[in-house]
Amino acid sequence: MAAPRQGPDPVGSLQSELQDDREWERVTPRKISDEQWQRFEGYLAEVFDALGMPLDTPGTERTPQRFLRALFDATEGYEGDPKLVTAFPTECRGGADCRISQVVEGPIPFYSLCEHHALPFFGQAWVGYIAHEHIIGISKLTRLVRLFARRFSVQERLGQQVIEALDRVLQPHGAAVYLDATHLCTEMRGVREDEATTRTTFWRGVYDTDPTLRAEFLALCGIRPPAR
Repeated sequence: MAAPRQGPDPVGSLQSELQDDREWERVTPRKISDEQWQRFEGYLAEVFDALGMPLDTPGTERTPQRFLRALFDATEGYEGDPKLVTAFPTECRGGADCRISQVVEGPIPFYSLCEHHALPFFGQAWVGYIAHEHIIGISKLTRLVRLFARRFSVQERLGQQVIEALDRVLQPHGAAVYLDATHLCTEMRGVREDEATTRTTFWRGVYDTDPTLRAEFLALCGIRPPAR
């Protein structure tokens, strides 16, 4: 567990209140010994060999090692992100506008591994919120998406985790997440779909009750409602 951050805290009591349950912010390095790495590489070599890969060529002799390292790097989200939260006092000055003014970031490219087949799914995310007492650094919205994407996951959970974390940290008037992704588990195997994408939306607060805000958010994401 990383040591607590030092120095001034821009959100003071808010971060203190949420410290106990913000698992996603903690930094927890994974510890794999040299002996474990060698054993895992051996397992992978057996699998690749059984599947027909020759492991005695210049291009493949280190494939088990490279594959294991790539898998480890692709799932670094489990270790957390110490630079994730940078919150500031809100720019909201009150009035009706404060409940409809959106902050929308996207498209945010992301890559993840499906927990069902360990095959990649990837695409773009849009994240929006309507500030209340705090705003978050714009770059942190990208960090937030990629933190949860760099784990074994499913698209539905990824969106839920992003919006719940944003809602919990900022306590905004509302939050919205839109994901558009391609899943190799449906393109490389199974039904072998070509060019199909999966789209998911997630709403909190005023987005959940105001269809106009939802439509504006989707328009900012480049999604237009079908013609009547």
